[in-house]
Amino acid sequence: MTDSENLRRSILAQVADYYRQVHRENAFQPGQSRVQYAGRVFDERELQNMVGAALDFWLTAGPEAEQFEEQLSRILGVREVVPVNAGSSANLVAVTALCSKRLRNGMRPGDEVIVPAASFPTTVNPIIQNGLVPVFVDSRLGDYNLDPDYLEAALSERTRAVMFAHTLGNPADMDVLTEFVRRHDQFLIEDSCDALGSTWNDRQVGTFGHFGNLSFYPAHHITTGEGAAALTSSRR
Repeated sequence: MTDSENLRRSILAQVADYYRQVHRENAFQPGQSRVQYAGRVFDERELQNMVGAALDFWLTAGPEAEQFEEQLSRILGVREVVPVNAGSSANLVAVTALCSKRLRNGMRPGDEVIVPAASFPTTVNPIIQNGLVPVFVDSRLGDYNLDPDYLEAALSERTRAVMFAHTLGNPADMDVLTEFVRRHDQFLIEDSCDALGSTWNDRQVGTFGHFGNLSFYPAHHITTGEGAAALTSSRR
């Protein structure tokens, strides 16, 4: 082992010691410890990986990013994981891709996209940015997702897609939604930024539509500091 390899090993060992002295939390004591509604969960491995990337001077996506993409693709069972800078960008990538003139029967300005009335602006903005028309339907009490009972009433000859977020991780009724878009030959885009790990009939949400999108902002289930991904298995 070379001197530089020994030095690297020593640095990473000290990083682990630093974590144990500074960051490791005390064991949870029922009735005594405060229950946090959210927070960062990490151990020495995350710090070591961060320092290791810095030692290699990877300031942008590198080997760890490629490994992350491959493992996420395998876990979710999708063909492509396309990294982007934010969940809002993932939504924009999805809608813009489905508006491509290279796409057979792609969306065109003036086409309509059904979206829930109570949602995130980042789900609606890409529709407007591409010259499409959002058609709002009400949300359903209980899971607060798009109410499938209003889909048929929102349908017109210009309707080309349904786009929605799985609100706060609650999976939408994918049986009804997938049947609706299949029957009317429409696109389906799932904003799954709040729903990584949520399933519908044992299938991961974000994998039903032509696109599913994830965010890795610190407030979500897993984080890369910033960043997000657009997911697809569609070859349409």
